[in-house]
Amino acid sequence: MSLGEIISDAIKYPFSDITGFIMAGILVLLAAIPNVVYPTPEGRGLIYLLLALIGFIFAIVLSGYSIGVIKNAIQHSSEIPGIDPVANFIDGIKVIIIGIVYFIIPLIIAALFGGLTSIVGAGLNHAGAGLGIGAIVSLIVFVIFSIFEIVALSRFADTDEMSAAFNFGAVIEDAKRIGFLNIILFTIVALILVFIASLIVSILGIIPFIGPIVAVILLGGFFILFYYRGIGLLYASA
Repeated sequence: MSLGEIISDAIKYPFSDITGFIMAGILVLLAAIPNVVYPTPEGRGLIYLLLALIGFIFAIVLSGYSIGVIKNAIQHSSEIPGIDPVANFIDGIKVIIIGIVYFIIPLIIAALFGGLTSIVGAGLNHAGAGLGIGAIVSLIVFVIFSIFEIVALSRFADTDEMSAAFNFGAVIEDAKRIGFLNIILFTIVALILVFIASLIVSILGIIPFIGPIVAVILLGGFFILFYYRGIGLLYASA
C-alpha cells in the first residue's frame, strides 16, 4: 500500500464500526475523566485525586488497546478490536515499559552530548552556541528514537513478545524498511487531521457539560483508531 492508500484506509477505519468507534472513544473519555470533570484547577480535591487514579488505570488500558488496533492492521483485519480490560491492561503495562526504555536511551545520549557540547563551547568562549548545538542534536535523537518506539510497538503487536520490541537491530532494520520519512509524514498528516477534526468537534463545546464529553468521545475515538491503524498498515506494507 502507498502512503496515500494507508491514510485513506485509516481515515475510513473508525467509521467501519460505529459501535466500536464509540467504545474506543468512551475508553479515551475514561482515561481523560479527571480533566473532563475538572477542566480548571479550581475546586480540585480528593474527588479529583480519585478520578485521576481511575483515569491513570484506564490510560494503561487504552495503551494496551492501541496494540490491538495495530495488530489487526498488521493482520489486514478490518475489524475494530473489542475492549478486554484485563488483557489490555497487561499489554498497557508492557507498552509503558517499552516507552520508558525508548525514552531513557535518547535522554542519556542527549545529556551526554549536551554536556560535552557545553564544555567545548565554554572552552571556546561560545557556551551559547554549544548549548544550541546540543539542543538541536537532542531534538534529532528524540525524533529518531520516537520512530524506533513506533516500530518497536508494531513488532510487539505483531509477535506478542516484548523481546521483539527490544531487538534493536531488527527495530532499526524495520524502520529503514518502512522508511523514516513515511513515518514522519504519516505522523504530520495525523496531527493535521486531528487538528481539523478538533476544530469541527469543538462546536459541541457550546453545549453545557454533555458537549465536551461527546467531543472527547468522537475526537479521541477517531485519533486512536486512525493513528494506530495507520501505524500497523505502515509496518505491514513495507
